[in-house]
Amino acid sequence: MSQLILERGVKSNSITRFVKRFNVGPYFLVGSFVCVVAMITVLTLTFSARQVTKGYVLTQLEVANQSLLKESDKMDMKISDVKSLSYIRSTNKVASMVRPSTVAYTVDKTSNIAVNF
Repeated sequence: MSQLILERGVKSNSITRFVKRFNVGPYFLVGSFVCVVAMITVLTLTFSARQVTKGYVLTQLEVANQSLLKESDKMDMKISDVKSLSYIRSTNKVASMVRPSTVAYTVDKTSNIAVNF
C-alpha cells in the first residue's frame, strides 16, 4: 500500500535544487579566489587614486597660496612706498602748495581752528 504525504508551506524551489546539484570543486574555488583578489585590487586602486588626486589638488593650492603671498608682499611694499614722506613731497599736488606766511590759532569750545592772516 502506498501513501501520499503532502507537506504544507515547504516547496522545493529552483534555488535549493540548483544548490543541491552544484558541486564546489577546485576550479570554482580558484576562480572565486581570483575574482575576490581582483575586486580588492580594483577597490585599492580606486581609493589610492582618490588620495593621489587630493594630494595633487593640495599641492596646487599651496602653490597658489605662495604666489598670492608674494603678490601681497609686493602690494604692501608699493603701499609703504606711496605712504612714505619722500613720495608725498615729490607729488605735484604737494609741490604746488604754498606755505602760509603766518598761522593764527583760535580756541573754540567745540574745536580748534587755524586761520590764515
